[in-house]
Amino acid sequence: MFVGQKAAIIPMGRPGLLTLAWWWRYEIMLVVGLPVVTLWAAARFGWPRVIAVMLALALLVISVPVARREVWGWIRCVYVAHRIRSGCVEALVVNRRGRIPSVLWTAATPYGERVWLWCRAGTTATELERAGEILAVCCLAPAVEVSAHPRHPALVLVDVIRYGRDPTGDGAGAGSGEGYYRRSS
Repeated sequence: MFVGQKAAIIPMGRPGLLTLAWWWRYEIMLVVGLPVVTLWAAARFGWPRVIAVMLALALLVISVPVARREVWGWIRCVYVAHRIRSGCVEALVVNRRGRIPSVLWTAATPYGERVWLWCRAGTTATELERAGEILAVCCLAPAVEVSAHPRHPALVLVDVIRYGRDPTGDGAGAGSGEGYYRRSS
């Protein structure tokens, strides 16, 4: 089936309110939770102490490489989860009801990010493998590797490879300066 035919046949399902809240939970916590906690702390401890703690935390993240790496990894994980969902929509990795696979977890790795997806009934790891190039472009990464769980076919692992690991096995890693990867899917 051609992509155009699939797009004409399958209407894209709109996520529910709880699903949207789950997808945007970190941003909601940042926009709603941070001001609430800041105002509570200011009322309890006073503004000078709250500002001093916030500046100390910011300086800690800026000056300590491990802390900076952890915060940057967390930001990348939030970004990649959104981009994987967008990539699934653009590549039409959907079931007949128009639902995309669920992002279960995202973790920073030395080579990029690792994303665990739960394929709903009607989607498979093979569809995600075919969409590998689109997912890589959506995540602004040179390559992605898709692999299904050996015992649970609905559980799919997507490795977003940014640097330090060569998915082709030809020795030309992302940091080697020997050119671009061949895309794996």
